[in-house]
Amino acid sequence: MSALPRPAIPISRIRRQVIDLAGRPAAWINGGRLGIGEGTLRPLVLLHGLAGDALTWQFNLAALGTDRAVLAPDLPGHGSSTLEVGPGHVDDLACWVGDLIDAWGLSLVDLVGHSLGARIALSLAHQQPAKVGRATLIACAGLGSDLDHQFLDRLADASDLEQSRLAAAKLFAEPGPLVEPMARALTLRQSVPANRVAIKALLDANRADLSERLVTRDWAPKVPVQLIWGAQDSIVPPPSPQSIPTGIPFHLLPGAGHMPHVEAASRVNALIGSFH
Repeated sequence: MSALPRPAIPISRIRRQVIDLAGRPAAWINGGRLGIGEGTLRPLVLLHGLAGDALTWQFNLAALGTDRAVLAPDLPGHGSSTLEVGPGHVDDLACWVGDLIDAWGLSLVDLVGHSLGARIALSLAHQQPAKVGRATLIACAGLGSDLDHQFLDRLADASDLEQSRLAAAKLFAEPGPLVEPMARALTLRQSVPANRVAIKALLDANRADLSERLVTRDWAPKVPVQLIWGAQDSIVPPPSPQSIPTGIPFHLLPGAGHMPHVEAASRVNALIGSFH
């Protein structure tokens, strides 16, 4: 496998912005060159997965943001956003994202989601299709394949470095230089009891739904969708191509695991750029 790309934006230069949303903090990173509402292209909103945060997209922000606003929020229970997750179901989280889009003063955006974030994007596209132009779903949780629930439980409990190393290594197709920094970041977050409580609450709220295989009507909201998957994803294994409704592009990337937007960042960025 080729060497992993360097972060497109040095970590030290990334600054979160925070607003009050229904009395609680909502944080995000604006990774593009343009501000909210600037430019003629629809803003991209990037939604991370469970136990991640906006920095999950560090290899994508600048590449996708050359000619549009690119906004990566910390979802509830993550990062600098509220740790109060409420019911915590993907549909509730989708409502939160919709409210944040409204708070930004935007009426129409494109969505890119990873894992749980992809399922949230799909839910928002169903709930409020007038608000979503297009959606890219990366390793979308619950789309016709069995989840590794033992891994998710270990991830939620990864409060020491050794546990975090085991969890981080499983995210990739092959061991690489990002396992250690990701493990340390995970340990830093999960060693805080309130953070673990929030992640476990989200996992419990969605465990049953994410184990059910979506029927065809759930795959295809009223907006164009494309699917991107790592061929070696052992956490959310790729679905059978035969199970995907006609007309939905499905890109299976060899040499990538559950984090194709990291392991195959250039390829994923190109697929997102050409679709959106």
